[in-house]
Amino acid sequence: MKRLFAALLVLATLASGAWFGWAALTERAVTGWLDAREAEGWVVTRADVGVTGFPAQFVTAFTDLTLADPATGLVWSAPSFTLRQATLDPGRIEAIWPPSHSLASPHERLTISAADLASVLDLRPAANLALDASQTRMRDLAIESTAGWRSHLAEGQLSMIRQTDTDATYTISFRASDLTPPEDVARLLDPAGVMPAAIPVALSEAVVTFDRPWDLSALEVRRPQPTRIDLSEARAEWGDLMLRLSGAVDVDAEGRATGEVAIRAQNWPAMLDMAERSGALGASMRRSVETALGFLAGLSGRREDLDVTLRLDAGFMYFGPLPVGDAPRLRLR
Repeated sequence: MKRLFAALLVLATLASGAWFGWAALTERAVTGWLDAREAEGWVVTRADVGVTGFPAQFVTAFTDLTLADPATGLVWSAPSFTLRQATLDPGRIEAIWPPSHSLASPHERLTISAADLASVLDLRPAANLALDASQTRMRDLAIESTAGWRSHLAEGQLSMIRQTDTDATYTISFRASDLTPPEDVARLLDPAGVMPAAIPVALSEAVVTFDRPWDLSALEVRRPQPTRIDLSEARAEWGDLMLRLSGAVDVDAEGRATGEVAIRAQNWPAMLDMAERSGALGASMRRSVETALGFLAGLSGRREDLDVTLRLDAGFMYFGPLPVGDAPRLRLR
């Protein structure tokens, strides 16, 4: 019995030593990474970095953290930020944001608040912390901009899962419930106020191939850029409007897409009204588009509903032979 007790005591001592040793390594690695960014020209401030959680987990807590990337002009500030790792599975990390933090660009500053905002990340420590999977949950999320707009999301989920036997291809899924658009946008799109205040459902699922894996270099060097997008579905419903997209496009180094996207729209004339009021569609182009889409919708037997294929060719958009305009560039800043 004494020998068993002695053996358990030795094991407990070794385990405790291992925990404190790993905690010290974790703290040095985190502060070393922050110091390296500062040496590269980033603006990095923090009041404190500490590791707690003995014995079941490693909890790395930051206070008054600010990171400013000179290459993009983005500045993220948070009064606190927490990373949690299970002692026996350090490659699985939970990142927990504070109730309020901010993200600023040269154009505006966003204040982000949420009742719950956290991500669970499955990483490969031996591959520069390459991402295998992530699950992000959002509840009562609000974004307020210094440009004068505010948006709210009751609940949302975002997942990103690396496909087996690939390095840089991921299945990306997003679902949002009760998404409230900014007030000025809502007034512009729906001046009569007849639409619901919130979009009850918005979702998407796609398989996206990037030019490099999502790993630590995505923060240190540059964001991976998409080279192909296979969109299973993107759908939004708002009142009697419904828009559904699916298709596949290849993306070149300049972010220009080539491929086809199937579009199904219910009550599409009202969508054109909204696009024109918002300035996204000029009056002359509106007439051309409405004529062409009206003809295509008439072929399906119900003029208010539309089933059509949008063709993209090196970043330019066509409905059949009708040129629509330049497509947005698909580049991650």
